[in-house]
Amino acid sequence: MIKGIIKVILVIFIVFSFSACEDKSSNSQAEKKEEQVKFTPKLKMPEWDKDGGKKIWDEYKNWHDAKNDPIPATKIGYAYSEKLHDYEKALEWYKYADSMIPLGENSYFACYALQQLKKYDEAISWCQKAIDLKWNEALFRMGDIYKELNNYEKAISYYEQSFEKSKDKISANNLGFIFSRKLNNYQEAEKWYKKAIKLDNYESYKNISSLYHEKLKDDIKASAYAIAVIDTKYTKSSVLRVLQNEMKIPNETIKKGYELQLNSDEFPIKFKGDLGL
Repeated sequence: MIKGIIKVILVIFIVFSFSACEDKSSNSQAEKKEEQVKFTPKLKMPEWDKDGGKKIWDEYKNWHDAKNDPIPATKIGYAYSEKLHDYEKALEWYKYADSMIPLGENSYFACYALQQLKKYDEAISWCQKAIDLKWNEALFRMGDIYKELNNYEKAISYYEQSFEKSKDKISANNLGFIFSRKLNNYQEAEKWYKKAIKLDNYESYKNISSLYHEKLKDDIKASAYAIAVIDTKYTKSSVLRVLQNEMKIPNETIKKGYELQLNSDEFPIKFKGDLGL
């Protein structure tokens, strides 16, 4: 009986040992495969900038991995861009990362750096590359670039695509701005500002208030949209200063605007406090 038990224990031990060996073997193979996922850059690795590098020393941890991995290289480029505003150096790292494998995010960052350098043709090329790689944020960036180039037809096209893809409230606001300030299409401007407002873009409240006052000659709505965002991004005193001193809107009209924003479903945000008028 004891011999039988010993045999069973031995069999179990052998099976367990064999399984453990298999697990170790499979883990070893997985680790080996993981180690093998390295990229060979086609460009020379940028030199570490000793002066600027001190200011982004936290990114030095990515230095070794950046030799064969585009992600750490992109992170170093991003640090040069956002912390030092050194877009030329950032671009070196983005191009180096791209020489390993094209990635949408990296292409987008390269586009942004080139936009800051006002190298628009090259920026458009990198943004298009990001779009082709399904990085939808580049649609907004393309709209921005074409707006800076005063090509409003293309700017509108890319902002609209950005809004359709991601319900981007800044694209909606920018469309309102172009239609209002550049193309004098006030109905389209009103439509896009309202889309941005539904997405809680506070800047659009200010912009549509100006549109109603300057172009559509509706000071009740101009007051209402300005009042609605009191105590959010804007203080009561600053809003009243604009309405009273800059727009020259009478207090009685401002009061009507207050009531309108308080009682209408048109306003996702409402100011319920006392205006003190």
